[in-house]
Formats: sequence, C-alpha cells, structure tokens
Amino acid sequence: MLELASSDYLTSAHFSPRERAAVLWAENVAKNTARERDDVYAAVKQHFTDAELVELTDVCGVFAVSNRFQDTMRLPIEEQGEINKIKSSIRADPNRIKAFLEMLIETWPKEFPSPSSIDRTGETAAGSASTAPARKLTVNTMPAYSVPRVPLLDAETAPVESARFLSSTRPLLGGVSNAFRVWAHSPHVAKLFLPYQISLEREGAGSILQTPLKLLVLIRTAHLNAATYSLAHRTALGRAAGIAEERLAALGAEDCIASPLFSPRERAALVWAEHVADNTAKRREDIFDDLKKHFAVAEIVELTGSCAMGNRLDLVHNALCVPLESPAEIEALNRSVRLDPTRIKTYFETLLADWPREFPVCRS
Repeated sequence: MLELASSDYLTSAHFSPRERAAVLWAENVAKNTARERDDVYAAVKQHFTDAELVELTDVCGVFAVSNRFQDTMRLPIEEQGEINKIKSSIRADPNRIKAFLEMLIETWPKEFPSPSSIDRTGETAAGSASTAPARKLTVNTMPAYSVPRVPLLDAETAPVESARFLSSTRPLLGGVSNAFRVWAHSPHVAKLFLPYQISLEREGAGSILQTPLKLLVLIRTAHLNAATYSLAHRTALGRAAGIAEERLAALGAEDCIASPLFSPRERAALVWAEHVADNTAKRREDIFDDLKKHFAVAEIVELTGSCAMGNRLDLVHNALCVPLESPAEIEALNRSVRLDPTRIKTYFETLLADWPREFPVCRS
C-alpha cells in the first residue's frame, strides 16, 4: 500500500483496474478537478454503479474533511495500542449504530444552548484589516450543470430505502434538494449524514455559532471552490439569515478580507476558512493566534468543522455535477436558519422505526 504514495502508482501491478480507477477518481475529487475530467469519469463508470460512485465520491469528500479538520486542529496521534483498538475492524456493526441513536433519543436535552451572544455579524469594522493575503479567485469559472453524473432519484419511483430517505428530508428542510436526490443512491449513509449537516449549518440543535457568521464562511468557501450548487443554496440561506446583499457580493471579491463591510471577528473567520480550504491553516500560527482573539476554543472547533464540511460538500457536488433547482425551489429550501430540534428527534425516531433487518453487502 506504500505504493499509493509514489507518483507512478497507476502503473503498479499491485492494483486492479477497478482500484486504479477509484484512486484516480479520488485524486481528482481531492484536487477539485473531477468535474472537468470526463475521461476519468468514463473510466470510473466502467467499474462502479451509480450508487457505488456516489458512495466512493463521498468517501473522498469525507477524507478531505477529516484531513483538513485533523490537520488544522493538529490532533496528536494516539499510541499504537489505542489505534489498534479503534481500527480493529473495517466492519461497522449496525446494531451499535442503532443503540447509539436510541441513546441520543433517551438523553435528548430539554433545551439546547443558544448561539454565542458575542457573534455580531452586522458589526462595523474596527481596527485594521487582516494583513493575511487574500486567496486569488478565478472569476467566472463556475459552470452550472444541467446533466448530473448520476440520475436524480424520486421518492415515488426510487427503491424502498432511497424513497424513505427522500421522504424523511421534507419535514426537516421543507422539500427535497437535488443534492439529496443524488445522496439517495446511498440511503443508509445519507440518512445518518443529513442531521449532522443541517445541525452544523443552522442553529437551534446545539450549534454555538450564529448562522450568519458561519454562512459568511461557507459562502466564501463555495467561491474558493467554484462550487455553483453550494453557492446558490448558501447565498439563499444567507439572505434568510439577514446578511445584506453588499456583504454577500463582497464574499466573491478577490480582496474580500480587506473589505470594511466585515468586522475584525468576521475577517479572522474568513481568513481561517481560506486556509482550511487550502489545508494550510496547520502551518499558520499567526492566523491561529488572531483567531483566538475572537473565538473561544469550542467556537474554533465548530468553525473549523463547518469549514471542513463545506469543503466536503463542494468537492462532492462538483465531482457529481449536481444541477441547480429553480430559484423558487432554492429559496423554499432555505427559508429559515432556525432548526427545530424536535424535528431532528422525530427524524431519529423514524430511522429507528424503519431500521432494516439486513443491510446491503458490499460488492468485492
């Protein structure tokens, strides 16, 4: 497996054609170039079904998230004995996942913490702007896709588990997005990811940062990744959060960080987001020191997690060429930044009520 670190791994006899196609796809997803590589897509399609391609792409996105988050937070490596305990098996026991969900419901809080009261996204700039260089943006390179790389599933015609997943998104989001119609190809994974995403993205279910600030960061991340789909949805949610149009527009500017429209706290978060996106935050002690002036430890963890999640979604949606919904549909899906925690609880209860007796077996 050490050959994966070499530049000529694609010619190695130790990997099958299917494995080489997967690794090449992963490389392009990580570089955010998969959407442009029809040749790589054609190669991976020879070896993987639509459902497998969605899961494979998500795995690439997950590791992009974990790499950015873990590297950025400089998480220390455990002792080998602890690593062996954690990584003792590649098989997830669905009964343990079920027990975990049951525990969540049993210990569900009567009240959730409110977002930080010091998060003033409308605050005028005070003091000097950050001296960190702005990330160079490539202008007008955000294609809107009309044909997705995998079919968009529909609740009325999809397989049973996919249909259940699609139906479960409506009470949480008020509709079904094209992104989740793509995710529905891998319903058992998607149904566990959905509550995590929206709980981190919005406020009401335990998030400690107010949504407007997180959306400034997520919108900037979408610009950096030239992620058309993510940008449209986050911008709509930003409007619902009350972010002014001039501030939304400024997030796409090359000199975004220097804009007087953002407070020192917001600029610190935006600079951090740029370096998390580039996976360079781990080396920038100066930027981290500035961040600590404005954010508590728990806030830094949530902010970094939001940045990492945003990058994951951008890479996956770009690679799979998820098409935009109509403007009216996008607005309807992003009408409120407030998430009712009882809906999350009901969602988990529904998952348990419909828990499969058997889970699909992986194809070798």
